[in-house]
Amino acid sequence: MILDSAYLFDLMADDRDAFAKGVELVERGEMQWLPTPVVAEVYYGVATARSDTAEQDVRNRLLGYPRVDIDEEIARRAGTLLADADDRAGGNAGVGTNDAYIAAIADILDDAVLTANVGDFEALGVSVETY
Repeated sequence: MILDSAYLFDLMADDRDAFAKGVELVERGEMQWLPTPVVAEVYYGVATARSDTAEQDVRNRLLGYPRVDIDEEIARRAGTLLADADDRAGGNAGVGTNDAYIAAIADILDDAVLTANVGDFEALGVSVETY
C-alpha cells in the first residue's frame, strides 16, 4: 500500500477509520510504503500549522515506514501519468506534481494509494483505497 499524506494526517489526528485501516493492513501483512514526496507534504503541513503534531512526533511516526525515493523511472512515469490526466481533462487536470510522483510509485509497484484524496489519484489512473 502506498501511503498518502492525507492518510498520515488523519492518523496523527487520531481518526478512528484511518487507525482501523492501519490495523487491517498490519493484520493482513500488507507492506506500507512511504514515498519521499509524502514526507515533504507532511513536513510542509507541520511547518505551516496544518497539523498540531510537533516535528519530533512526526519524525517518530514516520520512522517505521520504508521509503520509496524518486528516481528517473518514477519521474518519467509521473510525467506520463500527469500528461495523460491533463489530456483526459482537456487541459490542466488540477493534479499536483507530488501526487503524480505518488501515483507513479503505485503504478510501478502495482499497488494502491491509501488516501482520503481519491479524486486526484483516480484522475491519474491508479488504484485507490480509502478508509
